Amino acid sequence: MKNRREATAIDKPGLLIVDDDPGIVELLRAYGEPWGWAVIAASSLDQALTVVGQAAPAVIVLDWQLPDSDGLASLKALRQRTAVPILMLTVRDQEPDIIRALQVGADDYVVKPFSPGQVLARCGALRRRDRSRSGDASADPRQVQDLLFDRSRRQVRRGSELLDLTALEWDLLTLIAFSPGRVWTRGELLDRIWGDVGEVFERAVDMEMVRLRKKLGDSADRPRYIDTVRGVGYRWRAEARPPEDS
Repeated sequence: MKNRREATAIDKPGLLIVDDDPGIVELLRAYGEPWGWAVIAASSLDQALTVVGQAAPAVIVLDWQLPDSDGLASLKALRQRTAVPILMLTVRDQEPDIIRALQVGADDYVVKPFSPGQVLARCGALRRRDRSRSGDASADPRQVQDLLFDRSRRQVRRGSELLDLTALEWDLLTLIAFSPGRVWTRGELLDRIWGDVGEVFERAVDMEMVRLRKKLGDSADRPRYIDTVRGVGYRWRAEARPPEDS
């Protein structure tokens, strides 16, 4: 039988802190454990990948510069192993770094120096959002037109082809595809997909849509999947359009 301390630790959601600065790890541990997290630490990407495979954390806080990797490479490696939310915690405060990290796989971004309370609050929000998104994942796989969605693995296939989507592209695609016919304004997409990550402008939605359409093999002029509603935003076509060569 588990003792009370063991049971409490096991029942808490795991928060993986990937940072080689012991001071930051201990600061987040001091704040995180009273907030109900079971804090796990890794000081390198290699250790983080091992922990992800063994402990299945609910949220990951990731430093950009690790002894064996940098931020974008770390994000890509972690995204190959897990779909759990990742919050970047870094001194890099330039907009191109923030945008690229969100495109590659980060779900949120906080610049050092930071408020530990705010970081923990953001982690809690990421976990709630992730649970609400995956709540019906047991219904997988889900077919939308000729695309097969596996929400538990955050993967999309068209026939035998696995689409190479970033975390941001996955979130954008599933939000639109699972509500065919609904018009999503750029402001709504910013709120639902980008969330509270500082100044992200509506132009970012258009840029992301260009990349997503390219991976879908879609055309803005004669779309099979995503229509542009001029001056408003985007919607998933309620009726499929056959490929041009059919």
